[in-house]
Formats: sequence, C-alpha cells, structure tokens
Amino acid sequence: MGSQLAKQPISELNTIQPSKTKEGLTKTINEQQQQQQQQQQQITKEHEDPTSSINPGRFDNILRDAQSILGLDPTDGVEFKVNQQLNPFFSLIHTLRFGSVLKPPAYVLSSRFIRKEYAFLGDLDQKGRLAARFFQQTTPKLLTTAYVEIDPEKQTTSTGIDLEYYSSSSTSKLRIQSDKTISASYLQTIFHPNLISGLEFSYLGTSQKCEIRSFTRLYHKNDVLSLELSDSPAKHFKINYVKKITDRIGFATDFIYNLDTNSSHSTVGIRYSMRKCRFSTLVRSSGSISSMYEELFHPLGSLKINGEINYQSNHYFFGFSFRFGPDI
Repeated sequence: MGSQLAKQPISELNTIQPSKTKEGLTKTINEQQQQQQQQQQQITKEHEDPTSSINPGRFDNILRDAQSILGLDPTDGVEFKVNQQLNPFFSLIHTLRFGSVLKPPAYVLSSRFIRKEYAFLGDLDQKGRLAARFFQQTTPKLLTTAYVEIDPEKQTTSTGIDLEYYSSSSTSKLRIQSDKTISASYLQTIFHPNLISGLEFSYLGTSQKCEIRSFTRLYHKNDVLSLELSDSPAKHFKINYVKKITDRIGFATDFIYNLDTNSSHSTVGIRYSMRKCRFSTLVRSSGSISSMYEELFHPLGSLKINGEINYQSNHYFFGFSFRFGPDI
C-alpha cells in the first residue's frame, strides 16, 4: 500500500487531505450554529413565556394607572412653583400658594437629592412643618425607607420605617411606625403579566384594632381591572377599570360600595394628552365635575387651569398654577 501512495502525485495527496479537513470543519461549524440557534430559541421561548415569574412592583403603586386619571385634585387660588436644578443630583422647589378659600396661604420649600442607591426628599413650610423621607437600596432586593413628620403647632412628631423585599415573583413589605402601628403586606404574581394578587394586614396599637385589605389586579393588553376589599374605614369593596383607548386618550372609572351603610359612589374620568398640553375631566356620582387643562408653553414653564363645580350644592371654584424651571 505504501508503494501505491508513493506512486500518487504529491499534488493529489495535498488535495485529498485538505478536502477532508475542510469537510470536517464545515460540519463542526454547522453543528455549533445549530446548537446556538437552539439555545437562542430556548431563551426566546422562556422570555416570551407568559408564566415566567416577574416582580409585581410596590403594593402602594397598585392603583397607579387609575390614579393617574382619577387622582385629579383641583384647588382654587393661585400657585407659583419655581424649580431649581442645582446639579444632576440636587434640586430645590419653591411653592407659593395664596388667594384660596379652601386652604390658607402657604410657602413650601422642597428639596430632592437623588443618587443611584439612595435618595432624600423633604418638604418644609413657613410654619415649620417638616416632612422628610429617605430611601436606601440596602441590597439589590431590599429597599429601606425612613420617614419623619414634625408639626410644631400640634407639637407632634411621627417617625417610621419601611422594609420592602423584592423577589422574582413577589413583593413583601413591613412597616413600623412610632404610633404603634405595624403593617405587613404581600403581593404575588399569579400569572404574568395578567394577574397579581396581594394582602395587607395592619395593627393599630393606639386603638388596638386590626385592619385587613386584599387586592387583585387583572391586566389584558390595554385594559386593567382591579378589585379591592377592605374593612377600613368601613367595610367596602372597590372596583377600578382603566382603558387605554389610544396613545393619547385614557379612560378610567371606579365604583365603591359601603357594606355598612349600603351606599355607593362612582367616578368616571378621561384624559387627553397631546405633545404640549393635557386635558382631564372627572364626573362624580355626588354631582360634581372637575376639570384640568395644562399647557407647556416653554420647556422651562407651564400653565395649569383647574376648577370644579358641584351641581348638588351649587358651589364652584377655579384656580391657576404656574411653573417656572425644569419639570422635576
């Protein structure tokens, strides 16, 4: 056999061996590419799996979608707000209110110091009332919040601390306050992203009472339906529905039924947002209509006009708000 190989030209030997090597390398590369594609498809499938565990967020933000529309709180009088961004982390907000029949004149100095792992928010008015909060990202899954409120007129001071732990599919929260109030809440993602449910238990040490609140939130595309059951301040259940009609138009409504008095209350609201303005209006079953119009006439300035009319009591009011400086 050695003689037969020796009789073959060197050119033929050089062409045979490289062709086999190239075929093996090509096969190996194809196998690796197929494995990579299979791994990528598996990762994509796991990412798109609706049953994958996703954290449901904070318990206090459950009604954020509804409150963004139904949380309209119109006031009368005139308000001036001056925002100062002193550096990328620290900012000051000066708020001056006057001319109101519902509220006395007030000046509030607010400070915001926000970094990546901690933040400080504080409000101080002309009468010395102080409200401050400090947020600390203790670990990647644990958020610690400490707050204090001081009222020199009433000579009261209240403090508290919150511990919020975020796992892959749930949020746990423990709150301890200086008035002997202890509350614990748990929020769980049952079926992502469609269904989450939670429970909150509170013990009021001063009155030695217990309060329980449960919550369920169902989400489907542009619709959000929420159900809340609570025994404080009275036994009641609350239903919220939010509909995103378009990117600019949002609709929300709620219905509250008091089981103790067999009375009900409902609110319907709509918000229309454009590039430089926004309009919101609410209609309540109590006979009142509230509206708000906000115009951004400059990146560093805006004007807000709001008002309310109550047809049942024949009472109405309106107010203006001016903002100068960046929107903080």
